[in-house]
Amino acid sequence: MLAQSGNLGTQILAFAAKEDIGIRAFCGSGNEAMITIEDYMEGFEVDEKTKTVVLYVESVKNGRRFFELAKRIGKKKPVIILKGGRTDAGSSAAASHTGAMASDIKVFMAACRQAGIVQAESPMDLLDLSASFSSLPLPKGNKVGILTLGGGWGVVASDLCEENGLIVPKLTEDVILKINKLLPPFWSHANPIDIVAEMNAQTYMKILEELIKWSGCDSIIHMGLIGRMSMIKGVLESTVAVDKKYGSKFVEDSLFYIENFEKQTIEQTVKLMEKYNKPIVGVYLLSDDKTRTVTEVNGGKYKGVNFITPERAVKALAKMYQYSKWLND
Repeated sequence: MLAQSGNLGTQILAFAAKEDIGIRAFCGSGNEAMITIEDYMEGFEVDEKTKTVVLYVESVKNGRRFFELAKRIGKKKPVIILKGGRTDAGSSAAASHTGAMASDIKVFMAACRQAGIVQAESPMDLLDLSASFSSLPLPKGNKVGILTLGGGWGVVASDLCEENGLIVPKLTEDVILKINKLLPPFWSHANPIDIVAEMNAQTYMKILEELIKWSGCDSIIHMGLIGRMSMIKGVLESTVAVDKKYGSKFVEDSLFYIENFEKQTIEQTVKLMEKYNKPIVGVYLLSDDKTRTVTEVNGGKYKGVNFITPERAVKALAKMYQYSKWLND
């Protein structure tokens, strides 16, 4: 990570530590009176442990060097940038902060697209994108399969996909026939797949595999399969309070089952990504103090990536697709 702002950089470091997003190194370049952003980038380019280069930039002093270097690095590892000073107000603030000169943001963004630089819109985008690029295989296309615990989420996710340049393809008859064997007859028979509150973990995995091996699907978003702990804990505690047949052991055993189920779900998701080389991202049902964006899986080539909102999952996949498309153009 390289930032032209020390406090913004250190704040992002703190968020990254909480979310289990690995940071190889952090450089605060300030106003770059001597060592410039490009000098640091050249170091990250040759560092084998750096998988993704993340930048917060207010100004670029040597435009040609920066963009040619970013394009070269981008062929090996993604370069993600948050540009400060995109508006008149931001430009004025940047001028008093690091002495950054105002630039035409449209020209800057066009140059980023040509150089394959992945553009973030907020500090949290930097974390979401670094987590996704460092943990998942790149999608080969823009077709998304959606698996959801409830119908409303599927509607919202479909809107978000289309608004971000992704396609939610119709299921083919052969895929529908396979899923018919796994879900009650009143399931949606469409993408998004509403699993109608099915609670069997193996059913989820079988549907995920049917989707991910389907040639009409390049990536998957699943919503509500994990993150149930907070809701179920409240239900269990209420049950114990009103029905004396149940005690604390009932709560402990049930929560242990849910925790183990979610662990296995993430592990099996990583195995599916390794087998089919397609990204799978999740959305938590509910978040709590144990919620993490990235989950390590022992011996896994990839990692589990789960966000707390559908829009963060969709945006991450959309940016990954844009970068993948640039690599292959």
